[in-house]
Amino acid sequence: TVAHAMGLSDAEVATRVAEGKTNDVPSRASRSVRDIVRANVFTRINAILGVLLLIVLATGSLINGLFGLLIIANSAIGIIQEWRAKKTLDSLAIVGQARPSVRRQSGTADLAPNEVVLDDIIELGPGDQIVVDGQLLEAATCEVDESLLTGEADPIAKSVGDSVLSGSCLLYTSPSP
Repeated sequence: TVAHAMGLSDAEVATRVAEGKTNDVPSRASRSVRDIVRANVFTRINAILGVLLLIVLATGSLINGLFGLLIIANSAIGIIQEWRAKKTLDSLAIVGQARPSVRRQSGTADLAPNEVVLDDIIELGPGDQIVVDGQLLEAATCEVDESLLTGEADPIAKSVGDSVLSGSCLLYTSPSP
């Protein structure tokens, strides 16, 4: 069913949420700290150095076994670098998340993409990211950048009734007459 121009009522939203008709996108799974440590400690080079360290230590020459510190240094550097990258990427994922303006009977509000439900009306302006697949309901003319999806560099003209795709970006719009 197509929602009317005023948007969904709170009861309709609650029904869709209960039916699981939400835009609940799983968050990007970055590696846990445990996985980062495991990946940087159990490497081939560390295994080779570890075997050589055991052979040197078996001969009783502790001073020659100092190269074993390379295992610790190699692991520590890899863990620190990957942990910093993980923190940066996790914070960028939150900052870069679009918050669409959703029109409902109770008013228009900026919501997280996972709070959008089926048949919600999303108000878009130039530069806004389209967060769900849908249909254009109101606009005299509109151009959408679908280059991330199709590779097409030219903007695509859209009119009322045309479909718009999640991941594209609105470039230009003029209001309905």
